[in-house]
Amino acid sequence: MHPRPGAGADLVAFATPILINMANRPDRLRDSLDELRRVTGRAIEPGRELHLLRPERFDDAGGFANPGFRSNLDAHLRAARWAAATGQERVLILEDDVGFRPDWVRHGPALLAELADRPWHLASLGYLDTWGEAPTGPNGWVRFGGKVNGAHAYLLHRSAHEAWIAHLEAIAVGTPGDDLQGPMPSDGALNTFAWLDPDHIRLLAVPNQAGTRPTRSDITPGLVDRLPIVADVVERLRQLRRRRGTSVVNYR
Repeated sequence: MHPRPGAGADLVAFATPILINMANRPDRLRDSLDELRRVTGRAIEPGRELHLLRPERFDDAGGFANPGFRSNLDAHLRAARWAAATGQERVLILEDDVGFRPDWVRHGPALLAELADRPWHLASLGYLDTWGEAPTGPNGWVRFGGKVNGAHAYLLHRSAHEAWIAHLEAIAVGTPGDDLQGPMPSDGALNTFAWLDPDHIRLLAVPNQAGTRPTRSDITPGLVDRLPIVADVVERLRQLRRRRGTSVVNYR
């Protein structure tokens, strides 16, 4: 069991991080570890305080929109299975393009302390307000049954292991066109988990605490990222901006 967070508590003191990272993307691994170092104040070492999860590559889509979406869902399912198998009370599931708010120290410890005192199953630290439905209001946690995008930073509680795993397993073999448990990426699964059963408590952090860094997508690469020479140049420019601290993290 993780200690109750207090003043200055960090994410890793509250929940065991699971970082989803393709083996061929050491750049994203490095940047994610840099983000964790920034918000915790210390280096977080894979294999000790952090579980590094390597997604499986699929040759076919298996009913998903593309093989990348299938790989994404499978990685989140494997993360949940690992949490259950190792008896984790709380895990923080991170995708390797996560970028935390610069002012995490202003809001993060209070959010963790509040979360320790209330019931929850899934709690999203980061999300993208694609449809204009993200909650607003006083700082804290809001119970949410609407629709937001992004599965790049969320917490999973031990009380939800069985239900969350069953939900992801159903999606993995679901019928295309089923809006609730058909093949969909992990952010869709987060939404429908709350829709299907009102007893499933999904919380969203207010304000949003984590966005996504600009980097080449392995799931839905844009046109420039599909052109070998151009893609290399663009990614080097992105890396240079990140090292200089001039990259803009997308919170919306």
